[in-house]
Amino acid sequence: MTLKSKGENVGKAVADDKGEFTAPVRFTTIDPGRHVVRAECGITLLGNVDVTLSSSSGGTTSTLVVLVFFLLIGATMLRRQFVGLRATA
Repeated sequence: MTLKSKGENVGKAVADDKGEFTAPVRFTTIDPGRHVVRAECGITLLGNVDVTLSSSSGGTTSTLVVLVFFLLIGATMLRRQFVGLRATA
């Protein structure tokens, strides 16, 4: 699957047999604020990434870890909702 934000490819992932996936997200440039990341894999999953400025050194690595964590949590929650809808349909 392809991960995109504002039409830009920011990552790729392959889901396991449970439909779960993890993937790093890499923005070429990123501005503070909310960014929507789309995972397109037959259905479209959306995750919000909130970016804030940090004055600490090494903030880039910490920010990337937080971004990936929230993206994965959001995508997993959406995936489970869609799986539940398919099972009841």
